[in-house]
Amino acid sequence: MKLAVPRDTGPWGGSGGKHWDDGVFATVKQVEVHIELALNVIRAVQLRCEKRDGQLVVTPSHGGPRGDMIKTIKVDGTSEFLVSVEGFYGPVEGKNDCEAIKSITFYSNKRRYGPYGGEEIGTHFSSAQSAGKIVGFFGRAGSYLNAIGVHMEYF
Repeated sequence: MKLAVPRDTGPWGGSGGKHWDDGVFATVKQVEVHIELALNVIRAVQLRCEKRDGQLVVTPSHGGPRGDMIKTIKVDGTSEFLVSVEGFYGPVEGKNDCEAIKSITFYSNKRRYGPYGGEEIGTHFSSAQSAGKIVGFFGRAGSYLNAIGVHMEYF
């Protein structure tokens, strides 16, 4: 069976932080979104993914220390899978020249998860919904989730 070649979309967000890339998986099963309520910003994301051999992988947390709130998105990866992500990024209040993801929404083939984070203000971003699924994430992070992009596998 020939496997589809994943394509990258993004990253969207600020230019700060260190580049990270979790790679490509068979499916993304869980996303934890760490939110800093006082600053209306996404602090970090952490994923649980499944490799093609069925092995589960927990990625490092990308961003700063845990925020005030954690939202967890779980999909089974078979009948439900992530198909797109959208949100807003902008300046972090009180942090000179620091832009980060302010709000994020995930879409599966069955429903919407979110929006999570602060107000939906700033620069909008979106991965186009298409005949495919998200098979990994990449971006930049420091004290916050500065930018995020997706690895897409098209059907």
